Amino acid sequence: MKKKKILVIEDSPYLAESLADMLEMKGFQAVLAPTGREGVSTAIEEQPDLILLDIRLPDIDGYEVYRRIRENEWGATATIIILTASESIENISKNIQLPKEDILFKPDWSVMDLHAKIIEKLG
Repeated sequence: MKKKKILVIEDSPYLAESLADMLEMKGFQAVLAPTGREGVSTAIEEQPDLILLDIRLPDIDGYEVYRRIRENEWGATATIIILTASESIENISKNIQLPKEDILFKPDWSVMDLHAKIIEKLG
């Protein structure tokens, strides 16, 4: 059975590697992108089963990454979960159309919360 591919767009090397390790231990294939631009190009090229997207990135923010992915034919229906430490639900909702259930606030979520959300999204 082919492993489900999850793209992690996260600029913190420690958090990105921790997420990748957790995903690999849970049987997923993790792909990392440390910047927004790299995240967009990797998403379109790799077409992952799910994207974990940070809002605060060093080049373009997660809102722009989200918009650029959605502009792509494949990306229009891509499964995206937002991971953020500094944005409010209101600010996120104002900037992108994503159900609040698809937003996890760092550090309020646990590895178990994230894994449960991934399983829910990927079926």
